[in-house]
Amino acid sequence: MASKKTQPRRKSPSKKQQAGRTFKVLLASLFLIGFLVISLIVLTFVQRAPKPDIYTVVPSAPVVTLPEPEVSVPVEADQSRVLISTVQLGIERSLWRQGISFTGMDVKKEDGITHYYLPATFPGDAWCNVLSKDLDRQSPGVLVKRSDAVGEPIRILHQGSPIFFLHFKRPEIKAPENKAPEIKPIPNRPKAQIAIIVDDLGRDLDAVRSLLAIDLDLTMAVMPEELHTRESAELSHRAGREILVHMPMEPDSYPQNNPGPGALLLGQDQSEIKSRVASMFVKVPYAVGGNNHMGSRFTQYPEGMQAVIEVLKEGGWFFVDSRTSPGSVALSEARRANLASVSRDIFLDNNRDVDAIARQLREAVKIARSRHNVVAICHPYPETIKALRQEEAYLHQQDIQVVPVSHLLQR
Repeated sequence: MASKKTQPRRKSPSKKQQAGRTFKVLLASLFLIGFLVISLIVLTFVQRAPKPDIYTVVPSAPVVTLPEPEVSVPVEADQSRVLISTVQLGIERSLWRQGISFTGMDVKKEDGITHYYLPATFPGDAWCNVLSKDLDRQSPGVLVKRSDAVGEPIRILHQGSPIFFLHFKRPEIKAPENKAPEIKPIPNRPKAQIAIIVDDLGRDLDAVRSLLAIDLDLTMAVMPEELHTRESAELSHRAGREILVHMPMEPDSYPQNNPGPGALLLGQDQSEIKSRVASMFVKVPYAVGGNNHMGSRFTQYPEGMQAVIEVLKEGGWFFVDSRTSPGSVALSEARRANLASVSRDIFLDNNRDVDAIARQLREAVKIARSRHNVVAICHPYPETIKALRQEEAYLHQQDIQVVPVSHLLQR
């Protein structure tokens, strides 16, 4: 029987070995404690470090430039454009009435100021005073300044700042006494006259501004019950234009065609008609007379027209018969009452085509030459405005004059 092997007994560590192990544990613990202490010191230092100055350049993501928001044109800019246009029209109208030809005139813009270089000598102080009064009446705050020095331009100022300079030719050197002075022929003044009435105003201010920018003395007929009635009349007045009340009256096609609120109708008694006419002139400031809007039926109604004419006569206003009906009694009733009046001779824009309207304008010139004067009526259509602008130079070159309709009144 085999003998059983016995396991050898482990020897317990000696005291020397136990002491060595204890030292190693202590050393590791000290090292760990030291590491933690150093870490805390470093962390504290980082937290207390000063923040970068606001001006320190720090790399960042690329800057994305956003488009600038659209800026609307301020109301003041629009008013300034209207002022400049109104003053310019007043200057050119005054030059034209003085007989100064625009042929050879040079217009330049320098440093935001418009300079007129004119082919004529200075007309004199009387003309300058009239220009000053006209401009101040149309645009309060506009002044005309003249230097005493010969050859210096006339300055047009608004609130102290120059907006126009008028440069006239220097006067010629006086001829020697032994030489007869040159006798210049007196320019022929226009004889034939045309009044151009623009009806149906008060609905669109842009159309009014476009018409006022045309250098023709148009007569502005403003509807009394439209959104821009008052503004249209005020703009026209500041531009020096003559204003009528475009009086809505009953047409043959009523009620299919309605002349608008406040219209004069056959069913109204004379008291109602008179009240409505008076109200129209309150709503259209600066009006000096009236003409009928539609009214092909009402203008054939003697009793109704008598009531209209009575109010006009009391208010010092005149009447223009638009002649929307061949049976109109408006003119005969006005003359029977000794009211200043006149009737329309030609419509310009029954055909809303620019060339057709231009031909009608030239036809009006022919009529004016044969009859001495003519009354034309048109409307603020885009085609009409374009035709008037197109024919503006032609009309100025003819032996006719575009005048307010009040210049052609008869009794």
